[in-house]
Amino acid sequence: MRNDADLSKLVNQSGFPLQLALDHMVQSRSGELGWRVIYREHGWKNPDGQSGFADLVLEDKYRSSVLVVECKRVIEADWIFLEESSTTPLSKRTRLWATNTPNHGKEHCGYYDARAQPESRESMYCVVAGQDPKGRPMLERVAAETSAAMEAIAIEEHPMIAKLNHGLRMYVPVIVTTARLVSSRFDPSLVELKNGEAQAVAHEVLPWIRFRKQFSSDYAVQPKDVEWDLMELALAKEKLVYIVNVESFADFLKSWYVASNSLRALM
Repeated sequence: MRNDADLSKLVNQSGFPLQLALDHMVQSRSGELGWRVIYREHGWKNPDGQSGFADLVLEDKYRSSVLVVECKRVIEADWIFLEESSTTPLSKRTRLWATNTPNHGKEHCGYYDARAQPESRESMYCVVAGQDPKGRPMLERVAAETSAAMEAIAIEEHPMIAKLNHGLRMYVPVIVTTARLVSSRFDPSLVELKNGEAQAVAHEVLPWIRFRKQFSSDYAVQPKDVEWDLMELALAKEKLVYIVNVESFADFLKSWYVASNSLRALM
């Protein structure tokens, strides 16, 4: 029979203590952070049948921004995000889900490109030690599911938003993790082609980062010009998930802001 130490070890091997700690932090510091928890372990199901549970769903004090949060506890792990240049500026662009009712502007329900704070590095490549090289990378899988959860919750809330004529409500997927987040930047022209090794790699520990790439073959937004610009087809499929180190999550919440001038197409 397990003793108390064994039972405690089993508890701490799960991710639930982290999830409950973040829940408590947001609730106990709601006035300071400007956010509250509205759903816990929230069941979701997409029209295509995909389903799951969202760990936490947060709403800001204006009831205009919603963060769908996946808590990811890992032990002594580094998530290394690759960038092609050391001079790339920090990014403010974001691709969120926006729901707007007609009496408050242009009616909209779907992905929308905007600019948001806090700014950050942005990457579509992540290296995690110990991953199965033949399987789908862990972060891509988790990010895809978190995006799907966000979409399902936005769709679920839409009838009520429309009924109440609520106005603009924006949804964003976020992964909060105990992993150390590292940006590793190098010049692709200096990669040794004979062995595929990068040279002069510069590493920087980050509080958060934008993880942007195609998680599926579906379009997130309508391509601007499908006849002449094939690159637009690829860009239209990209989605964006924020990856935040748990120790910086409070600062992330306090810094969150969507630039109003990037929302003019909805107003």
